[in-house]
Amino acid sequence: MRAFIVIVSAALVAVPLSASGDYQISPAVIGSGGGMSTGAAYQTIGTIGQAAIGVVTGPSNTNEIGFWYQPGWVLTGVEEPGDLSPTVFSLSQNQPNPFNPVTTIRFGVPERCRVTVRLYSVTGREVRTLADADMDPGYHTVTLDGAGLASGIYFCRMEAPGFQDTRKLVLLK
Repeated sequence: MRAFIVIVSAALVAVPLSASGDYQISPAVIGSGGGMSTGAAYQTIGTIGQAAIGVVTGPSNTNEIGFWYQPGWVLTGVEEPGDLSPTVFSLSQNQPNPFNPVTTIRFGVPERCRVTVRLYSVTGREVRTLADADMDPGYHTVTLDGAGLASGIYFCRMEAPGFQDTRKLVLLK
């Protein structure tokens, strides 16, 4: 293990530094070609670069060990896909919860149909209808302003053909 540490330390010292202080990779380590590795059960063709450490060979395989480098290429971020169309009905938890006085409720509709979203008190009395319309497929939101409501627990219920779901909302003033 000590020999390994010495080798790694020597390799780090041998890597030249640029004037800006960034690490540079020796051009001798970087390759531009590809190669082929084969074994009894596999074959790899067209890898980019060359092995930086070496080749390990066994009775049924050959493995090239190392890393590859492509100058000028930097990963700056990953773009998330936009909202995909829902495949099932869904009612999400309101955000924020607890709320004061405004909250947003998000729900998914997979096909054009009639959707109702209603707010009920803890006793089961309907307090408000938040949505009652024919809706296109997609994700929709409704905003609940609880300015005229008393603090407490409420229930949001979504109904659509063949679907019903309920979420608990807490209004704290």
